[in-house]
Amino acid sequence: MIFPSNVKSQIKAIFSDFDDTLTNHSLFHSKTLKTLESLKQKGFWLVLVSGRPAGWADCLMRILPIDAMVFENGAGVMIKEGSKITTVRLASDKNLSEEKKILEELFISLKKEIPHLKLATDQPYRLYDYAIDFIEEPPPLSATETEKTLNFLNRAPGITAKLSSIHINYWYGQHTKVTACEYLLNTEGKTRSIHLENVLYSGDSPNDEPLFQFFHHSVGVANIRLFWDKLKFHPKFITQLEGGNGFQEFAEELLT
Repeated sequence: MIFPSNVKSQIKAIFSDFDDTLTNHSLFHSKTLKTLESLKQKGFWLVLVSGRPAGWADCLMRILPIDAMVFENGAGVMIKEGSKITTVRLASDKNLSEEKKILEELFISLKKEIPHLKLATDQPYRLYDYAIDFIEEPPPLSATETEKTLNFLNRAPGITAKLSSIHINYWYGQHTKVTACEYLLNTEGKTRSIHLENVLYSGDSPNDEPLFQFFHHSVGVANIRLFWDKLKFHPKFITQLEGGNGFQEFAEELLT
């Protein structure tokens, strides 16, 4: 994969999904960490855009060389300012307790139809959404069960449901990864003189599709091919390697 010179010269920021984009089979390798460190040293603005919970975001912000992180599919962002981490909640808290009861009721209803259905083990660290594990830990859901779960949630009034490479996330509200990225560009981005055309987005699954459409420049690591036929909007470039190895592949081009 080779970036055209006119694209490469524009990139000042990398926004990236985490699971299966920076990781390989759930593991975050030392080479990927070194790649992030090299990008940071070169002055790139580094932002993770993830469906992972707020609890994970707080941890990752403190141990990785990143500048910001979108958590729970746009429910909020964390921003690093020196050694200080600032959390900005973008989702509404107004009816949160009532909404979480309904999210739980939806899960209970689904479990009656699919008895081995289970929540992700990171659910206790989430503020706004519910995450159903379909493949991260055994036993996995079948393709039919995954589709049935998505269809059920998408029919529920006021619910947004998205498929990642490991979870089915669902929540109340109109916030998404895109709205959170827009917030970052309109705030931190302006401070850094970084605009939409200066960002390269990398991802690997269907819930990255809106970002492939939103950003001018996007890369799919090779495992995006597993979902290719399900995508209406595709990344502009695809790496030869999967996961974190694919991330290293395109990052090396930017660093050269």
